Amino acid sequence: MGAEERRQYKEFADVLKRTDKELSGIASSRNVLTNDVKTAYRNLQISLAVDILKEMDVEQLNTGHEGIRVKAFRDMGLKTVADVFKASQRALESIPGVGPVMASKAKRNAEALRISASRTIRVRVDSEHPTAEARRLVHTVGILMAADQCIEDAIVLFGTSHVGLTARLDVSECLGSAFSWFFTSGERKQQAQLAYSELQEYVSTEYAANATRIIDTYHDALRLKETEAWQSFLDNPAPYYAMLFSVTEGSTEAVTDYGGIPAELVEQVNAFPLCTDGLQATLRRYQVFGTKYILARERVLLGDEMGLGKTVEAIAAMTHLRAEGKTHFLVVCPLSVLMNWQHEVARFSTVPVDEIYGYDRSEELTDWLEKGGTAITTYETASKIELPNRFAIDLLVVDEAQYIKNPDALRTKAVRRLIGRSQKVLLMTGTPMENRVDEMVRLIGFLQPEVAGRAKRYTKLSEAELFREEIAPVYLRRTREQVLSELPDKEEILEWGLMTEDETGAYRKALSTNNYMEIRRISWNLPAISESTKARRMLELIEEAEADGRKTIVFSFFRETLQNVARLVGEKSAGVIDGSVPMPRREEILKAFREEESKTVLICQVIAGGVGLNVQAASVIIFCEPQLKPSMEEQAIGRAYRMGQSRKVLVHRLLIADSVDERILSILSDKREAFLAFADESVIGRMDAEQEVSTAAMQQIIEEEKKRYQVDNADETEESE
Repeated sequence: MGAEERRQYKEFADVLKRTDKELSGIASSRNVLTNDVKTAYRNLQISLAVDILKEMDVEQLNTGHEGIRVKAFRDMGLKTVADVFKASQRALESIPGVGPVMASKAKRNAEALRISASRTIRVRVDSEHPTAEARRLVHTVGILMAADQCIEDAIVLFGTSHVGLTARLDVSECLGSAFSWFFTSGERKQQAQLAYSELQEYVSTEYAANATRIIDTYHDALRLKETEAWQSFLDNPAPYYAMLFSVTEGSTEAVTDYGGIPAELVEQVNAFPLCTDGLQATLRRYQVFGTKYILARERVLLGDEMGLGKTVEAIAAMTHLRAEGKTHFLVVCPLSVLMNWQHEVARFSTVPVDEIYGYDRSEELTDWLEKGGTAITTYETASKIELPNRFAIDLLVVDEAQYIKNPDALRTKAVRRLIGRSQKVLLMTGTPMENRVDEMVRLIGFLQPEVAGRAKRYTKLSEAELFREEIAPVYLRRTREQVLSELPDKEEILEWGLMTEDETGAYRKALSTNNYMEIRRISWNLPAISESTKARRMLELIEEAEADGRKTIVFSFFRETLQNVARLVGEKSAGVIDGSVPMPRREEILKAFREEESKTVLICQVIAGGVGLNVQAASVIIFCEPQLKPSMEEQAIGRAYRMGQSRKVLVHRLLIADSVDERILSILSDKREAFLAFADESVIGRMDAEQEVSTAAMQQIIEEEKKRYQVDNADETEESE
């Protein structure tokens, strides 16, 4: 073997050894990166806790009556617990009348108060007023996210190559030294050359390209700039928080993840071995439990509040089943969210996905039956799906399951038929079960009739706890407040205006008709809409939002109001979404709103916009009039106030003083707190009549308003004459 060949071998072997060592380092680097995240998280936690200590008088250091001379601290300008916490031990000892012992006590008590404060704070990133600690945390999480897949790939490549590479390098080592080569036997020389040849072939065919990609991508991740990570976080904070809490929560358990179900059931579900191969998303801890619950209990109703990622939990269940060899998954959903489901399955999994809808649904059904994957269809099309004898759906997902609570409806019968042909069934609804208990029992009966039979015994609100225990094996519900500690604040603002003379005339005219729908359109039913008190305030709010870099959703129950808003907003509007807008156009409007800077306003009918929208791009919400049901507004707010929202959400309600607005709001405000508390804490809700402003109540309001404004039904006749 010549000198040039020896040199080439040595260069080749050196590169291979360095590459193997670097892959080893990358494969074992997750601990280093996660420790960086944990350190940054603790620093932010301490910073937030110290902010609380700034509000505590230094006197609180001596609540245990340990003889700490608080006045000595005050005299030196240390007026809060935070001042003492941040001061060094030596600085405190140097204060006249303090000394080492008292300084040590003061530091110990300040630390104890800091720890106590840490337990009460919500650790989250304030995107509007970020601190250095918050930015550092986002940066470390961004690096971990960017490097995460590289680390996984390095673990796989290093695990499959290291032993073989090092063994062949050992065998071929003599090729790099003239001395070793001279004293090597003929048989060993042949083995060395064979090993070298095998290394060259392996490196050239697969190893080199994969190793280079992994190493380059990993170093790119480490070079991620803080500004780049911060912008990425602002654009989509959800994956950042998912990664953060997967690192910082560890194995600790929070009962809020489990929706209050019994401990024995929690233990059974947690023991389920979840496989996430094929899932292209990082699950939050509560989502892991939700996915395990779906799989372990087999036929369930998932009632997680809107914005918590029920869709991803369903997709995670599909990927687990596919890893087990299952092949056919069917999603039934409203037409308005069909395309969203299709996009989400493709985005978050490797499961093939297609729709069964439209004129070619028969061909699409045949294709799905042959090839498998996830098929998405609508409630209307579900009745037209005919399955072969003995064919079983591996997982049936029914989204917005409140659509099938009427047993006589065609779509309910169609879905029940599909349930009977399914191995596992997941009903999903983000809507609190507002209707009568027997309607919820009926839904549960579709899944597990024996549980529904037992639950029927507890139909009174006073028996809610017993009802909850009975249906726990079937029903799981978590709320935003329970599991999304990182959500920014939500501020609700009442925007009161006074009626103009024209508005008063229009209001009196509406009252005389007894048409409460027209009466509710107060201020929006003027011939000159630009003179509307509500319209003027709406435009001011939109302008303020734009100046602050925010986007706005405007909600109304009335299509006429939506059209008025669209005319006033003009080119700023991404479009109007109501029940008549076809799905493709709806998607175009949402895409424009999310992606085009100039489209700062989305206009939605509160019913159509309360289902199937994910619009975290908006952080300002305007209601043109109070709705008659608290849940309707909560659903609409939930379209923006959900996982992935990075900014404080401002909810503005446009109201007219001394009008029907004031009366409706007064009734709803008494009901709202009770409704939300009951819906959040229980699995059953109050009857509609207890939640919304009923027709009878509305009629009473109208009669009282007519008396107040001295209006009777004759006014309309006189004016028309």
